[in-house]
Amino acid sequence: MQPLKGLAWALLLLPGIGAGEQMQRFGGFEVHYVVFPSTFVQASLAQQYGLRRGPGLAIVNISVLDESGRGAACAIVGHAKNLLGQVSPLTFKEVREGDAVYYLAEVRHADQEVLRFSLTITPSEASPFNLNFQQRLYAEE
Repeated sequence: MQPLKGLAWALLLLPGIGAGEQMQRFGGFEVHYVVFPSTFVQASLAQQYGLRRGPGLAIVNISVLDESGRGAACAIVGHAKNLLGQVSPLTFKEVREGDAVYYLAEVRHADQEVLRFSLTITPSEASPFNLNFQQRLYAEE
């Protein structure tokens, strides 16, 4: 496996990101996911990857590994829903850096808002599976 660089490396260096990352297994796949404030991404990296930054805007980062530990190409569709039932569709961008493959989407939120994420992940040549999780998000000033 190649060493991480670019955005993947920067995300690992962010305070609290590694501790906040979550993981679930689906058959032979391991899905890592984390949601964090967009302002955690340096402006130059955000511009390079076409990400917006600002208060009340978070980044959803999904990474799927196959049985060998390599990044798996996937189709990911889904949405975030707040406790009032308001739905925000998520549009994921694929990012490839060496062997690393990850998917990024932006989501708007209010301060201390709890969002429920519902994703359908379809790895190439594999059956789809559903990832559901929730997270409280905080708007930064």
